[in-house]
Amino acid sequence: MLFRQWIVNLGTRSASGRMAYLIGELRQRLAAMGLVVNEQFEFPITQSKLADALGLSIVHVNRVLQSFRTEGILDLKRKVVTLKDIEKIVELGGFDGLDDT
Repeated sequence: MLFRQWIVNLGTRSASGRMAYLIGELRQRLAAMGLVVNEQFEFPITQSKLADALGLSIVHVNRVLQSFRTEGILDLKRKVVTLKDIEKIVELGGFDGLDDT
């Protein structure tokens, strides 16, 4: 099931949708392990690796992250993500698995 979701993610979602889905999934998995505090979690992934994982260019990844920051969706500083608008992450990514784990 998860594999099919990732195929759909890469094949049909916009760049911001791909990023939002990944962030939503990571947040859920890390929360299940108790690694999300105040909607913050470590994100030690370079933009280059993120681009490879999402099938995007590094420039596009940077633009999406800047857009998310400008729109108040999330912030990424010092390898830590701070989620500011979880509902928007869910909406953009079509991610239905977010809960308060």
